[in-house]
Amino acid sequence: MLEASPTPIHLQPAHRALLLALLARHLPGVTVRVFGSRVADWPASRGVKPYSDLDLAVTGRPADLALAALRADLEDSDLPWRVDVCVLDDLPAPLQELIAVQGVVLPGPDAQNNS
Repeated sequence: MLEASPTPIHLQPAHRALLLALLARHLPGVTVRVFGSRVADWPASRGVKPYSDLDLAVTGRPADLALAALRADLEDSDLPWRVDVCVLDDLPAPLQELIAVQGVVLPGPDAQNNS
């Protein structure tokens, strides 16, 4: 069951910790934004469900091998839902703008402590 969260991302603490560890391993120093249904008040969202995927937009131009390794580790992880990782610059301009305004940067100041 999803817990109420003071942060705008709907993730359980253990899932958040695992996600942040994988991001730190594969994309250290890269800005990653969460977007889509797991972000509170995301436009056109019908709300988060336990099986809702997690959408991540990576800024800059990370190495293809680093992205592939991250995607493989996410797929093999204990996360109970799919994680879609995309490069922000590869998305359509309107979606880039929406992510810039509504997306939530990981890890964020309280990423390890809140759900």
